[in-house]
Amino acid sequence: MKLSQIAVRFAVTPLGAALDRFSVRWIGHSPVSWIFARSEGVDYNPPLLLTTHGRKSGRDRTVVLPYFSAGKGRIAIVGSRGGMPTDPQWARNLRADPTASVFLRRQSIAVEAKVAAGNERELLWSSITTRSPVYLTYQKRAAGHREIPVFVLTARDGSSLRM
Repeated sequence: MKLSQIAVRFAVTPLGAALDRFSVRWIGHSPVSWIFARSEGVDYNPPLLLTTHGRKSGRDRTVVLPYFSAGKGRIAIVGSRGGMPTDPQWARNLRADPTASVFLRRQSIAVEAKVAAGNERELLWSSITTRSPVYLTYQKRAAGHREIPVFVLTARDGSSLRM
């Protein structure tokens, strides 16, 4: 079993997810993302914390996610869920309520999300998969079930979300 698989299995446990969120908030780095990147041979990208509003519960839900530049002071996040047949819960929450917040570079920022479509998605997908080819594997797994969504996040106050 690859080290990245062990890291992912740990990260999906309640303890692993809580430890990863704690690390990102207080240290600014994710041990799970770091292990995954090193094991898969890709560059480590410090992640962000995304907090969405639960579409059913109404409670805030926070997850650790890698992010990518979307140009013009925006960032992109990918709803891959490892290529599973359904979108991750956070993506479903963003579709229901596109207002959210990110904790990025140790500060909280209110954001608005939109699903990239058409040419915009194609350009972002090409850029993201060049930097992190594992998403191509996830798309193959998801084929026939769904297209993996790419969300573009923009700061609600108009400020730049710099990488």
